[in-house]
Amino acid sequence: MVSRQVGLVFQALLESPEFAEFARILKHLTGLSMALNTPDVGTTGTGVPGDTGNPVCVLIRNTVDGARRCEACDRRYHARAGSDGTAKLYTCHAGFYDVAIPLLIQGAHVATISSGQVLPERPSDDGFARLRQRVNGLDIPTSRLRRAYDRAPWMSRTRLRHVMRLLEIFAGHLCASAWRIRELEARLEHPAIQKARELIETRFRDAHLQLADAADCAGLAHAHFSHLFHRETGVTFTRYVQARRIDEAKILLTDTDLSITEICFACGFNSLTHFNRVFRGGAGCSPSQFRRHKTAG
Repeated sequence: MVSRQVGLVFQALLESPEFAEFARILKHLTGLSMALNTPDVGTTGTGVPGDTGNPVCVLIRNTVDGARRCEACDRRYHARAGSDGTAKLYTCHAGFYDVAIPLLIQGAHVATISSGQVLPERPSDDGFARLRQRVNGLDIPTSRLRRAYDRAPWMSRTRLRHVMRLLEIFAGHLCASAWRIRELEARLEHPAIQKARELIETRFRDAHLQLADAADCAGLAHAHFSHLFHRETGVTFTRYVQARRIDEAKILLTDTDLSITEICFACGFNSLTHFNRVFRGGAGCSPSQFRRHKTAG
């Protein structure tokens, strides 16, 4: 999906009533704020207008160096979430728990839901001392920091994991039900690429699927189709098919007891070595590691 389309999709998601309603419910039930970010965290929109979130985070982001630290931390973990398509629960530079939930449409990372900004334990003198040390060097008066710290939300890691799972489910439904986004893509995309996508969705499990098959289906010369596909989707035909196969492999690794070899061939790969290499390149880990992580989670 090209960058212009990603930007339009992000805006549609941000303005969707589903996003605003879920953010209000989450705030009411848990006290947690929720935001939607572009993949590069360059643009962020809050789900509840006027919600400033964690008061400590507000103080930190109001300093130049603090804002830089927050943005660097968010970019790093949001990029990881988008790269392997899995939610991330992490500890930020100030010691708060944060959550990043990637939103993927047709394999493209179009946005990230962020939430969290919670202390891992109730506010205490020892906890404040640790926070003061973490933000040492930022121009924040100790008295203001302490008042903000005492009002900061807290939540156990176990409970936050349950919230993260709810956000994952919501993210999936938001993408699946965003009819406006699908309509937008159909309006913007070249008809030949639509035909190619439909062919890939039908035949990605076929190890013999070739670029020539998609070009013939689209009614274009092979070289022209290859150039057009790359321009419209941002990836080569081969990379696109591989990404679709890896998405399917992740589902089978999570939801079935099929062996990794069986999944390899069921997803259209004709070599276990090749499957392992492509999977690691797309998910950042081997198929067996991915399965263990999902099972443990």
